[in-house]
Amino acid sequence: MQKNNTLRIALISILGVTAVFVAAGWMAFASGWVGFGKSAAPSAEERLKAERRKRSDEDITLICEANYTMPGNTLDATPKQYKEMMAAGLDYKTMVGWYQGVFSISETRKGVMVVKGNKATVSRPAMFERFGTMVTGEQFTLDRDSGAFLQSLTIKDGRKIEIVKGYCGKLTKAPF
Repeated sequence: MQKNNTLRIALISILGVTAVFVAAGWMAFASGWVGFGKSAAPSAEERLKAERRKRSDEDITLICEANYTMPGNTLDATPKQYKEMMAAGLDYKTMVGWYQGVFSISETRKGVMVVKGNKATVSRPAMFERFGTMVTGEQFTLDRDSGAFLQSLTIKDGRKIEIVKGYCGKLTKAPF
């Protein structure tokens, strides 16, 4: 009799502990803490990407911290390096963009924007002489995930000269 009671108590204890673990597992699964395969709850990165996609059809203005590497009179001369703040903008409705800088694609003469993945590329043809050669194009890319900005010039022999590298963030206008 004593042995049967001990066996019953052990069996009930095991069943109770098992029930607690099953209930805790079910709650964790239902709340998205634990999943099998793809999580039911989106990660912070997925929510951020969804927010960017949702607002990808708007006109945005960015403020950028830029590092300039400006060639001298010729491409062989030692480049002048300095930092500067500048503004840039992307308009997803009309697929154009602009930035303010030394060789700017200005707000009044915007460039055509092409979006591939997370990169927006804005370019326009040019025809002016600098650094002892003819510049035939201006372009900049903006990585929409990291904010990385890269501006370059295309010269007549097809080479691209990187002029500006930096990072941009969205400019929030008042009221906040």
